Amino acid sequence: MWDGVTLQQLLLITDGCSNAGTDPVYVAQTGRSKGVTTSVIGILDDGALGEQGRREAENIAEAGGGMCRIIRIADLSRTMQMVTQQTMQLTLQQVVNKELRNLVGQEANALPPETRTKVAKFVETVTEEADVQIGLVVDVSASMTTKMTSVREAVRDLELGLAARTGSHRLIVITYPGLHGEDAVVHRLEGAQVADAIGAMRAAGNTPTGPALETAIRALLESRDHRLATREDRADDGGEGLMKHYVG
Repeated sequence: MWDGVTLQQLLLITDGCSNAGTDPVYVAQTGRSKGVTTSVIGILDDGALGEQGRREAENIAEAGGGMCRIIRIADLSRTMQMVTQQTMQLTLQQVVNKELRNLVGQEANALPPETRTKVAKFVETVTEEADVQIGLVVDVSASMTTKMTSVREAVRDLELGLAARTGSHRLIVITYPGLHGEDAVVHRLEGAQVADAIGAMRAAGNTPTGPALETAIRALLESRDHRLATREDRADDGGEGLMKHYVG
């Protein structure tokens, strides 16, 4: 029943403010129009986040339809898992409300209590069973150097949490800036290799957040297109059409 549901989201990890390339707020808005949600975790410790960076992080998340959390590095692992879970639920709730408006002319919060309970259970179940594709966009500029060990452990914990779900998942890691002058690099790694590679990274230079998000969106959309091309008999409609089983 849940084979057609795929959730795609970006999770940006940074301790600074964009200073090169395309406006990341515009990029997040563009991604949202293509079905990709963008959330941001801003890290305060010894970085250059500042008030400008905080505003940028909040604006990126708002434009991308996701969440923004400003934290200390010690809270990164817990926050990454929480944001990932809540963003999935938020995305599904938006899909559900859209379909409810089409079916009964109301959103979930306007339904009778018994029906709201069924809808909430639906969202909880699909959050556990849906396919999930996450683009993890990690700032590896100079100010992040002392934080990379914590980032590695947080990524490892996120992988474990995703693997414990019933549904399948794919974690695509994008780091920026690249080690050889690139704006961003997509890493074709799996499992524990992802965390270990991130933990060993060192870089310097500009902070091209917008181009990194553009790279991540392309990677997710290419992954979705590949999935659809290889599974033509299983239409991916983002969950639409399922609420008819819960309201009548």
